[in-house]
Amino acid sequence: MTQVAAIALNTFRETVRDRVLTVIALFALLMIVAGLWLGSISLEQGGRMMKDFGLVAVTAFGVIIAAFIAATLVRKEVEKRTVFVLFSKPVSRGGFVVGKFLGLAATLGVVVGGMGLFLFLMTLAVGGGASGMVLVATALIYLQVLTVVAVVVFFSTITSAILSSMLGLGVFVAGQLSHNVLSLSRIGAGAVTEAASWVVFVLIPNFSAVDVKAAAVGEQTVDWGAVALWGVYLVAYMTVALIGAAFVMRRKEF
Repeated sequence: MTQVAAIALNTFRETVRDRVLTVIALFALLMIVAGLWLGSISLEQGGRMMKDFGLVAVTAFGVIIAAFIAATLVRKEVEKRTVFVLFSKPVSRGGFVVGKFLGLAATLGVVVGGMGLFLFLMTLAVGGGASGMVLVATALIYLQVLTVVAVVVFFSTITSAILSSMLGLGVFVAGQLSHNVLSLSRIGAGAVTEAASWVVFVLIPNFSAVDVKAAAVGEQTVDWGAVALWGVYLVAYMTVALIGAAFVMRRKEF
């Protein structure tokens, strides 16, 4: 555990100092500020527009950071051959993967949490009816981002960094649409099509089930029981993805 914690801390320090990460995070904050302009041109809907636009920005840039930074977490160490030094110490390959994941998770917690808190303070400052739902929505966005990280880490152990990033983004987009695909498959579809849809529904994480942005802007209510169950599912999903990444790492020869 001490070695895993050391890897996580080192990964956190490296990714926090990453210039690309800083630029993207600053750009995300600028996008949230742009919500002020959207609010100024909307008739008595400034707070709602700002929360809606801001949460979309937090999601988009959080996922982009996750996809492109996570893709290099493991592969960079392999290409630089620094894994030889790590594996010569009492560090398992599974512990290496977990340490890398935890380090980036801490970095993303700072970035996504900071953007969410910034959005909350902005809506509070302009009288947009800021509520704890903005922070709750941010926390659930963070859960989705961590799932994307786990998926990208898995893909990065078997393919290139660019391709694993693209696959991670593809899984996120598919996860936003998986519930709709399942609903459409039931309309005039045969048993085979519906069964195939269920397979896709299970294999692709259902991110839309934990998306409460609409509730944060007052458009709908939330079934918190269902959100909690799907949240547990996403935690299990990222655990399986990390186990898969560790398994692939154990089979690699360095």
